[in-house]
Amino acid sequence: MATSSESTNNSSSSSSSSSPPCQKNKNFSNNPIRYSNGAIRHIQDRLNSRSYGLEWGHTLSYGSRVDAATVPGVNGFRWFVAQLPQLGKDSSGNIEVISIINDSEWFNKSGATYISRYFSLDVLTEDTTNKWFTFTDSLGRVTKFFNFDSSIPAAKQGQFMSYTDQYGSTFTPTYNGSNQVTALSAGSSPAVSYNYDYYTSGSNSGRIQYVTLKRGSTNVRRLYYTYYDSGSGNGLIGDLRTETLEQWNGSSWDNLGTSYFRYYTSDTFNATTNPGFSHGLKFVLGPEAFDRATTGGSTDPDTISDSSLKNYSDNYFEFTSDKRVSKEVVNGPGTPSSSSTSTYGYSYAVNTPSSSSSNNFWTKKTTETLPDGDTQTVYCNSAGQKMVTVLEDVGTGNKWNEALVYDAQGRVVQEVSPEAIASVSEAVGGLVTLNTSTGLIRLKEYYTSTDLANGAVDNYLRYEKIKKGSSGSEIKVREYKYTSRSNGSKTIYPIWKDIVYNNDAGGGTDPAETTYDYTFFTGSLQIEQKTTTWPAITTAQNGSNTGNTKVERYDQYGNL
Repeated sequence: MATSSESTNNSSSSSSSSSPPCQKNKNFSNNPIRYSNGAIRHIQDRLNSRSYGLEWGHTLSYGSRVDAATVPGVNGFRWFVAQLPQLGKDSSGNIEVISIINDSEWFNKSGATYISRYFSLDVLTEDTTNKWFTFTDSLGRVTKFFNFDSSIPAAKQGQFMSYTDQYGSTFTPTYNGSNQVTALSAGSSPAVSYNYDYYTSGSNSGRIQYVTLKRGSTNVRRLYYTYYDSGSGNGLIGDLRTETLEQWNGSSWDNLGTSYFRYYTSDTFNATTNPGFSHGLKFVLGPEAFDRATTGGSTDPDTISDSSLKNYSDNYFEFTSDKRVSKEVVNGPGTPSSSSTSTYGYSYAVNTPSSSSSNNFWTKKTTETLPDGDTQTVYCNSAGQKMVTVLEDVGTGNKWNEALVYDAQGRVVQEVSPEAIASVSEAVGGLVTLNTSTGLIRLKEYYTSTDLANGAVDNYLRYEKIKKGSSGSEIKVREYKYTSRSNGSKTIYPIWKDIVYNNDAGGGTDPAETTYDYTFFTGSLQIEQKTTTWPAITTAQNGSNTGNTKVERYDQYGNL
């Protein structure tokens, strides 16, 4: 069982056509590295499908800063499978819901209940009688996990049990006698299934060898995995070596491309000779880089030296002694002698506020040195959320600052543009001093109670506003109202009205209102019909003075 070594806030409401837009996750660099803790966020997403309403696949993510990484997962050390989600548990009984490792969500145990560590619309409950956890997201989709009761085999504790979509269809994986997932199917005539085959002998017994997508009994595509064995200096036993995507041609498998991974193999850290740790990711080569490096697969990649491989790799990493990325080289040009790559450097500092644990006090600072020598300094709060970014042109000394302000629940309430920031100082806990009367500040305001007759839902986004400087008057730009749909114990809140204010007079006037009406499949949360009514265009604007409508009908699988 693995958990993240540092607690961070990654939660956000799931987005859909019936939900307000979510803020893009800005807590990572473009490559990407997590600013708050220097963790790699590398994702392999090469096999996926949508069938019978089930969006599935086999997506890997690598965690460079996870605890308890002494036992390899089904795809190797520090690799996690998004479609085989799992739970982690710390010594206090708090639960981490893990899919993409860097986007996991924590729930703190309080008696018999679990409370989101950071603001989230998702819910986690435990049924100790049936020995499972239930994770329900804001769209009403439910994932169940085996709990950690001692009567459950250790290999199955915290593991994926079932997934139920909005229509109410439940998809349950098949486990074998070794407590390994062997299949997950959707629909019938024909069924679409993902099938998992494991190595059954040797040093990597129990690791996934094949993940095969089938339609009925017909092969479609598969992923083929190899792992390092003893005697290799490029990885330890249990480290993922290659991932190859293959397609069935009717009689055999065609190779669609191989990804290759190489690792550090020692925990004896040395910034010059061994800037890594056991199972620490050193090189990533995607299919095109792999073909260039191996001349179309004719050269054994394990025989290529690190210095040569760096010229081809998509990513090369070096670390600090505490497993934070200190250097990243990206986009090797693909020639044996060239060194014209893009290099990023990272250094870190911490700050302990003396009197406050506010979400608007900085605790972590990361300085990213860009390939051209300019720097980007990012300050994060204790939840790992980006607070302030300072981009500096080292040649001129010019700086561009941006800031985010959070409420007590960790939700963004202000987005501050560079023109609105008077100064940035580390001596100030919140870092920034704002201009009082210049610069754009975007505001977000949330409902504080539920009143469905008026479209209010507690904790949901109500207003988007703007103002000029910290003392400027607030002007409404947009407003959201919601309706509800319940099925059993689950309730969702799709948008009912989306109101845009066209005039800034009086703090926002001249509203243009788009409304959404829904019907649902009986006994489910799946939309059957959505009717959109747009604002009326007046005759003065050459319109009909009535609102046009659009009706969209969906099947039970959510297909339009």
